[in-house]
Amino acid sequence: MTDRIQQRLNSEKSKKSVNTDTLVKINVESSERLLPTNEINKIVNVAERFNTERQRCTYYRLIGTISPLVSNPLFNITDSLSLDKYTWSGFNSYEFLDSSYPHDGDVSDEGDLTYRQSINKYLKEKDGWFGYFDPNITASSLCNYFDMEPKRERFSFIPDTKPFHGVTNQSPVKNWEITVTYPNSSDKTHNMVAGGLLLVELVDVIVSTRNMIAFGIPCLHNLVVGDTVRITGTTVYDGDHTVIRTGLDNGDLKDYYFVIDSTNLGPIGNHSRMKKIVSGFESEYYFRKFRKIKTKVSAVIETDDYETYQAGFSESFFNDQIIQFVFNEDIDVSDLTDNLGRPLSEIYVSMIKTDSNGLFTNVSSGIETPYIATLNSSNLSSLSYLKDIPSINKIHNGGYSSTSLPFPSHIPLENNVLVGNFDFYGDLVEYNIGEIKETVLASVSHRFNTKNRESNPVGFSYVNKVILNTTQPEIIATNLGPRQEGYFYQAHHRIEIRRFSNYIEEGDIHTNGLPTYAINLGDDRYLWRDLIDIGFNETDEKPLNYPFLNGAHYMYQNYCFHVRRQDQFAVWKLYYGTFPADPVGDRIIDNFIVKSVDPDVC
Repeated sequence: MTDRIQQRLNSEKSKKSVNTDTLVKINVESSERLLPTNEINKIVNVAERFNTERQRCTYYRLIGTISPLVSNPLFNITDSLSLDKYTWSGFNSYEFLDSSYPHDGDVSDEGDLTYRQSINKYLKEKDGWFGYFDPNITASSLCNYFDMEPKRERFSFIPDTKPFHGVTNQSPVKNWEITVTYPNSSDKTHNMVAGGLLLVELVDVIVSTRNMIAFGIPCLHNLVVGDTVRITGTTVYDGDHTVIRTGLDNGDLKDYYFVIDSTNLGPIGNHSRMKKIVSGFESEYYFRKFRKIKTKVSAVIETDDYETYQAGFSESFFNDQIIQFVFNEDIDVSDLTDNLGRPLSEIYVSMIKTDSNGLFTNVSSGIETPYIATLNSSNLSSLSYLKDIPSINKIHNGGYSSTSLPFPSHIPLENNVLVGNFDFYGDLVEYNIGEIKETVLASVSHRFNTKNRESNPVGFSYVNKVILNTTQPEIIATNLGPRQEGYFYQAHHRIEIRRFSNYIEEGDIHTNGLPTYAINLGDDRYLWRDLIDIGFNETDEKPLNYPFLNGAHYMYQNYCFHVRRQDQFAVWKLYYGTFPADPVGDRIIDNFIVKSVDPDVC
């Protein structure tokens, strides 16, 4: 059966009406035409076009994952604003001294503890973080663990929602600032590198039953057996020498000591230097200074150009949050050149510690040096020039004079590193015209401490001994500071964006394609290394390759970020050992790797 369909007309409601035509004065035209059939204008090679755009692109989008390894063994001494909670002084309160807390007020009870016993009982280390479990035995929840200050929240790359001494409704506080830098200039005047690398130690060694001399360097020497080294500024060793061996007699510190064939004993001093010789050219040594990079939209990268967040609720082995950062603005390397005038081949992710709402001191910079005993003698007037070596383990805020305690600080490269700075010291490098290559000898680290540890807190009296059946326990006064040992971390992390060829090119002024950064040897010869294409495999080594999409290069890296103590093994004279002493580390001995000296090299 066919359904009856009723339709209301548009113009009238009467069933006798009919629709009227509507005329619209619109001329419909098209500006495009189809290609004629069977007619091809051009064949486009997609792969070739993709590679052309990839090689020309100067925009980079940075993403990274930070896996922190941090601890807080150097915690605060006092904190009057928080009733000394989370500090050394806190263990001197009744809630810790009275084992039956909440206390009855009688410190002569048999169950009462001394200050030393209180620390031994309550101070704990959990997953690398120092703190204590709630001493209140009547608390509704058991096993509440409280970090000592600085807490783990003060080291997190996620802004702290409950900052140190925060106020009501305070905005989250950043503990770190992340920025992007590139090597822009160099400092060749610093006393450690001016005229060559400074020699800091001279040691008698034995090579195949023969007495020789080893020289110690506070950074990598970049020497191998057979290299030529030029020594200046001494009364006995000046001249060119062949490297006979690297390292000490027991095989230690091969990268920091080199041996020459000399038995003469002579002094070294502030002007004693060494230079590596390559193809007759002397190496030069300098500190590279990094500059903040530009972005696609601004001349200098800004502090709000990135975001941080926890990476998928991830945690490290020590239950520390794994953080991911994303830069929202494209990094632009067009028209930028490095300290040698070359197109950029590397950029750096730079991390700078903030004061975390007034908790931490200013940030200083230096380089990590091996343990060389002579560096501990910079308090002597004859060796005062050693303070010019910016050893990160010897830098503190206690002063530079010979009377400073616990010893004079070495002079940092930078005294107050802030994210607002435009330039930063980045690393120490060696450059030789014979190789046309920079070799990094030391990376710059940043050092900081809590303000409380360095402010020489007022001491207090504590119970040293409880005498039973009396109300007069043995009381001793103590001074808890100052404690100059702080923390340090590597500040700049390299991202390789281009790669120079392994082969050195040679030409003259008439050579076709002579790059602007070619080195003029002064005899109408030019040397340079070509900048090879991304993804090009020049040798057997893995080529530099990374994604290119949406008109930008995508750079992703994982960063193991270590925040370490300056003197965890009590060898640099910064460790505070007076009771109550800071925790001290134990060296781990590798039972499977045996250090050995080089074979017979004579």
